[in-house]
Amino acid sequence: MLFIYSIRAYGARVDLLACRQLLEVVETRSISEAAKRLGVSRPALSRRLSALEQQLGLALLHRTTREVRPTAAGRRLVARVAPLFAELDAVKAELAAERDEVVGRLTVSVPPPIANEVGALVARLQDEHPKLEVALSADAMEADLRAGDIEVALRAGTLTDADLVCRYLTRRPVRAVASPAYLARAGALAGVDDLSARRLLLNAGRDGAPNRRWPLLSGGWVEVSGCLASNSQQAVLSACLRGGGVALLSEVSYGPPLARGELELVLPELVGASLTLHAVTAQRTLQPARVRAFIDAAARWFST
Repeated sequence: MLFIYSIRAYGARVDLLACRQLLEVVETRSISEAAKRLGVSRPALSRRLSALEQQLGLALLHRTTREVRPTAAGRRLVARVAPLFAELDAVKAELAAERDEVVGRLTVSVPPPIANEVGALVARLQDEHPKLEVALSADAMEADLRAGDIEVALRAGTLTDADLVCRYLTRRPVRAVASPAYLARAGALAGVDDLSARRLLLNAGRDGAPNRRWPLLSGGWVEVSGCLASNSQQAVLSACLRGGGVALLSEVSYGPPLARGELELVLPELVGASLTLHAVTAQRTLQPARVRAFIDAAARWFST
């Protein structure tokens, strides 16, 4: 049995479990009935209460054959500790709700290119769980999941932190694209070697360094240099749409403008790769229901 000593009364440290049991006795006015409610034997409860009185050096209960009533000291102690236990019970109920119900505020970090798609996912999830609030952060920089501000993150590419817990969601193609206007002006590309003669728009890493290697579908890489480098895929996409050059983008970014005819694939049989998307958390177990529900919803969403 756990003994917790965390408050002082009448100059002595007080056993909070015994105080909790005292509240039950005062409410029922019976040690026997309180023992039944608490799931302990009557003698064990009586000894615990006597030990509490010895700790404080004061009688807390008037005991008769018919009932038990608190003394003046007992009433004072009950008045002081009852709000503490009421608050504890309220917190326990709130935490139980977080464990079992999809409620509360969920904090999610996603790469900017998929923020719109995740926003639609969240809207569907909130239709199913109207008590759920979501704070969605779209940031090119990876959030620190151990700092406590973000509960779950969606991350693309290779995961570098082996201590984080991840769940595979999907693979998305990455391809080279350019606007029809740029291709009409610069000319179509016949092969990978032609990239060196074109304006290239490069993605940059978290450290700001441009990614100077583009993947080949056959395996390996081609070295490139560019006229623009940004860690914002949205900025690279905007420059590409305005005829700024050829960009290597995820389908999440290039898909809609490609469908509208605003972009064209460049060397689609030669340049590109697949980008893996994971849901990532800092804890494997004991997650709030809202985190579990979001990850399950993301797995369903990206699998279709």
